[in-house]
Amino acid sequence: MTPTTDPGWAGKQVLVTGNSGFVGSWLSMVLTALGAVVQGYSDNAEPSSDRRARWLRDAGVETVRADVRDFERLSAVMAATDFDLVVHLAAQPLVGAGHRDPRLTFDTNVGGTVNLLEAARLTRPRALISVTSDKVYRNRSWPRPYRETDELGGGCPYSVSKAAAEIVFEGYADLYAAEPDGTRAASVRLGNVIGGGDFADRLVPNCLRAFEDAEPVILHDRAAARPWQHVLDVCQGLVLLAEGLLRGTVRGGERFNFAPPFHGATTWDLASSLATAWGDGAVVSDVEKPRDCPEEQMLFLDGRKAATALDWRHRFDLAAMAEAVVAWHRAVAAGTPPMVATQDQIDAFRFGSSAAAGVRPEAVRG
Repeated sequence: MTPTTDPGWAGKQVLVTGNSGFVGSWLSMVLTALGAVVQGYSDNAEPSSDRRARWLRDAGVETVRADVRDFERLSAVMAATDFDLVVHLAAQPLVGAGHRDPRLTFDTNVGGTVNLLEAARLTRPRALISVTSDKVYRNRSWPRPYRETDELGGGCPYSVSKAAAEIVFEGYADLYAAEPDGTRAASVRLGNVIGGGDFADRLVPNCLRAFEDAEPVILHDRAAARPWQHVLDVCQGLVLLAEGLLRGTVRGGERFNFAPPFHGATTWDLASSLATAWGDGAVVSDVEKPRDCPEEQMLFLDGRKAATALDWRHRFDLAAMAEAVVAWHRAVAAGTPPMVATQDQIDAFRFGSSAAAGVRPEAVRG
């Protein structure tokens, strides 16, 4: 991570819900590397999450295996420790799964957020970050990036659930602000995060699976554009935001888009960058396949507020992101434990080496 003047993380007590998810595992490792004591809370329902929970334990991150829909268990865990920071990442994170099981999606993404924020109201951690998605905004199909002040809404169960979670956050942030020494909270609307160790039904994992099987990647929509950003850049932003909340330089109730400075790129651009990083045998087809469910073609976020308020600069451009993803995947395929591959890239990012993380400083913009 980029050094701060006074990180003050040594001994800080942190709870990360969804710690065994893709982003949660990287954030847990980053915070642990900075000296924080990280407690996880995740149901580990997916096999990949269960595997992450096991290697996170080896890294010193214990996981309470429980569901955010279980208010009694969640509130008991939060009451048992005087947390300096809570980061809420636990969610049903897939658009397609939202179509297949909308009730579970709403229960988890809305009800789980209510449970987390209510437990925080009762236990008063010093700072809290509630993470949602770039899909919280009312679908206008416009080419300009969405700003934090744009209308919330949605066009499918997943996006509606995330927009509703943002509205829930607004209500609780007002409650926190009304209490003396109440929790200082912020919400983060993440753009599309990529990195090593994501095994879900998403573009990057699907590309890697196709390359490994020597099959062409077939995209749903080559012109679809998203705000892609590497997980290490995202973790850096979350750390800077947490520090601002803990120091009081970021006020409670703020909402931030987390997005790359170049706004985004098409799925064709990203898949092609991954194919270039992979090398021989990686092919992206000109043929398209139909979607299982409709999605907005153009979706960009305006990340200037977070960049300015947090003095945060992304270090990865598209090619460097692709190189880092492929490097992690190949290291693990060659026998490197996932914990070690993850820690190597964290160390390289933190200390400025370009070898392990695939960072090419001359190519990084912003």
